[in-house]
Amino acid sequence: MDRRRESRLFVEVPGSYEVAGTAQREIVFSAISATGCRLNHVEPHIAIGHVIALNLGPIGPLAATVRWRGRDSAGVEFHTPLEHAIVDFFAAYCGAAA
Repeated sequence: MDRRRESRLFVEVPGSYEVAGTAQREIVFSAISATGCRLNHVEPHIAIGHVIALNLGPIGPLAATVRWRGRDSAGVEFHTPLEHAIVDFFAAYCGAAA
């Protein structure tokens, strides 16, 4: 059963995240929807339940909670869903880069 509420757009865009009290870290996000995204190259100490401040390219900071964790990736849910115009921005950005 697919728990996602929104369809995902597969992208490869640089960004960054920060957990309170830590330095900002560079990441690449590879999937985005209005409700969340997948982060690649996250630090090992980032765990399910952590709240992070996220910058997706020129968009942010956005508050998000880590919902799942892989070896070097994580999925986050935005505290406030993105407007569809922002998701469309990333679709156009990635289309132009292709």
